[in-house]
Amino acid sequence: MQQTFEHLLGLPATAAIAVLASHGIVNVEVVPTAAPARRSPSPEDALRSDEGERQGYASTRVVAVENDGRRLIVSRFLTGDPRDRERSGL
Repeated sequence: MQQTFEHLLGLPATAAIAVLASHGIVNVEVVPTAAPARRSPSPEDALRSDEGERQGYASTRVVAVENDGRRLIVSRFLTGDPRDRERSGL
């Protein structure tokens, strides 16, 4: 019987991997996916990167779970706005 892991959808990838490990599922394959590039990129698009994630502007989230939890499909989303930091003087 195939297990479902809908409760992982939307979680940060690291949190989802930890939940799977607590269920005894290890060596999870993480497959990144992304929307096609915009025709007119915005400055915020550059924040969908490892650096943007380190700075708190982006987060890699689970968008699908396959193969009984052994494969996570993830995508990086903007979760912060750099203009908020500019307004607050940071």
